[in-house]
Amino acid sequence: MEQMILTLLSVIFFCLCCDQFIKAVLAPIPLLKTERVYARGAMRLGKVYKSAAWGVMTGMFLVGTTFSFYQVFTTL
Repeated sequence: MEQMILTLLSVIFFCLCCDQFIKAVLAPIPLLKTERVYARGAMRLGKVYKSAAWGVMTGMFLVGTTFSFYQVFTTL
């Protein structure tokens, strides 16, 4: 029973991470009125780091979800 609960939690967290990952990748970089040379580069770098962080977390939850489903369906 606890494996099924963990699998359900894993799927929920995976879906939430996918949603945040997609939002991080598709978020536009805003144009600034007083744009400095380093401001746009800093925003791009921040977007890359944010996308990488959510991508890694999504990948880890995908691996966890895969292992959880494997354990649940081998016990059934």
